[in-house]
Amino acid sequence: MELSILGRPVTKPRLHMIIGGLVLLVFILTISRLAIKGTPSTRANSWGIAVCLKSGIFLAYQMLTAHVERFKKWASTKANMILNIVDTVFWLALFIITIMATMGATSEASRALGGIIATLVAILLSLDGMLSYISILERRYHKHHSSPPSDMEGK
Repeated sequence: MELSILGRPVTKPRLHMIIGGLVLLVFILTISRLAIKGTPSTRANSWGIAVCLKSGIFLAYQMLTAHVERFKKWASTKANMILNIVDTVFWLALFIITIMATMGATSEASRALGGIIATLVAILLSLDGMLSYISILERRYHKHHSSPPSDMEGK
């Protein structure tokens, strides 16, 4: 995948779709992990649900402001950059917390599901890091040229 500004029109929507699918999968697996006996009922396990919901809201904002004409007036490269960086930090925290919660689980099914969730969260962390990098590049381009990179594509 090319991470330059010129490759952004194709790369960014693909990353959004992949991240959206993985967020949904992590959300479903986290809820199913909480239903398994032997999983400690601590905040570490419910944290995954909150991070998935937050990430879904951030992703919905970015997708709507990028692709729906009615919402484009609320699009902001600065907001996208901040949301993506915050999202990356939250995925890192979830990765660490998931590993800690998995080590405290008493059932094998809960530990296995925790390992799968931790792996998916690590993948999400790296993809969100790439999306943050693209957002930083877009913000820099916007500051120097007073227009988002998507405005320059047709010219």
